[in-house]
This record gives sequence, C-alpha cells and structure tokens, in this order.
Amino acid sequence: MSDDSFLNIMIGSIIAVAGVMVLVPTFQRMFPVTQLAQYLEAQAYVGLTDDRVLNATPTIQWLNLINDPPYHPWITAYFFNDGPHSVFIAINNPNELTQLANGEDKTVDMTGATRRIELIFFKTNRGERASVRAIGKY
Repeated sequence: MSDDSFLNIMIGSIIAVAGVMVLVPTFQRMFPVTQLAQYLEAQAYVGLTDDRVLNATPTIQWLNLINDPPYHPWITAYFFNDGPHSVFIAINNPNELTQLANGEDKTVDMTGATRRIELIFFKTNRGERASVRAIGKY
C-alpha cells in the first residue's frame, strides 16, 4: 500500500467520524422522542419478579422502584398482609392510602396505564406494626 493510499484512508476516516458527530445531534433534534415512543417503552415487560417484605410502622415509608433496585417500575403487584395488624398502602401517591387488613391480599395491575408502579407507600396505625409480602412483576 502506498503512502498516498494510507493518507487517503486516514483522511476519509477522520471525515466520516466528524460527519457522524455532526449528524447524530442533528437527527436527534429532527426526530425527538415522541410521547408514543415513551408510552411504548413504559409498557415494555422485562419478565422479572421482585419479592419484598415490607415491615410497616406508624411512620410512612416507601419503596422507590425507579431510583433504587430494580430501577424499573412494576407492572403488577401482589400484596399480602401477614399482620399482626392492618397496614395502609398507596401506589405512586401517598395521599391515596388504602387499608389492607391482617390476612387480606390485594393485587394491583397497571397494565396499559401511562404510569406504572413507581412508588409504594406503606404505614400502620399508631402503636401497631405489620409485615406485608409484596411481589412485583416488571
């Protein structure tokens, strides 16, 4: 291979890399992520299960499934209150607590929702404690 051929290949490679560096941001501006693409990404089912035990106290606590493992919202969740007392659970909004009595179970299905199960809030009445099994699928 001659020196001129090698030089032409090197110059061509530099121009190609520079072109990609200029075109990628341009394409990102031309074709922004649409709401439909965001919705479809949120609906993606990974196929994994996340088992937790929530030890509820009178102080409100929460699981943040986005900022903490598994770093992915749950699509469905199953809760079973092992007691010994009632527990209050809310999904994504701490102001929407619902009671789960000792021995009671509840399933939450967010299939097709624009927002999945990202936050789980839980607490008991003053002076009480409860253990809740939570099983999420994402």
